[in-house]
Amino acid sequence: MINTKRLKEELDAFNAENKKLRITMGTLVVMGWCVFLIIIATFTQLDFNHYILSIPPHNGSWLKMKHCVYIPQVPVIFFIAALIGKRFGMTAVSIYILLGLTFFPIFALGGGLGYIFQYNFGYILAYLPAVFIVSFMLKDKFNYLSILKADIMGLLTIHIVGIFYLILMAIIHQDSFSNVIGWIVMQSGPKMIYDFVFGYFAILLSKPVKQVLWLSMG
Repeated sequence: MINTKRLKEELDAFNAENKKLRITMGTLVVMGWCVFLIIIATFTQLDFNHYILSIPPHNGSWLKMKHCVYIPQVPVIFFIAALIGKRFGMTAVSIYILLGLTFFPIFALGGGLGYIFQYNFGYILAYLPAVFIVSFMLKDKFNYLSILKADIMGLLTIHIVGIFYLILMAIIHQDSFSNVIGWIVMQSGPKMIYDFVFGYFAILLSKPVKQVLWLSMG
């Protein structure tokens, strides 16, 4: 028989909210697993079809089929934030960024220190404040409304920071306005809808995964 009250207390302690980050073998394993999840998500494409509203009607129908290719990085970031909290989550994301800038080509367009001049690097940097915001908003309550708020705020954080960084890089590169608009549409256009939907369910998924994870760690 599982003592759910004790389990909740231990899970709260594991999240390390308002406590100094302690590096143990267990936390290293979990953070390493989270870094691996981000890398896997970076190179994973979800291909699916769904209906969208057609204005004006297409062939007499208000609905038409749309094919989508989606990279689930943002949902994975939200999942990590909800799973292990802001301190461990931000540490895992920091490790991912440092590895990509120094040793391994684990970003979408490669890696290396020069990647900081890529237009999309701001979205990666934005994972850090997004983890902080999502985990902070879920700290006291984990219900459908708090998940919705965390999902929206995390999403806005990533895309606002990403767009500002993109514009900064365009100024540095002296790129044309049309190219800048194209990059923004590609990074923060319809993709935001999928980030929102998948991000919400990723946060929901974190609760049962957290329980299984903690039980497996004893």
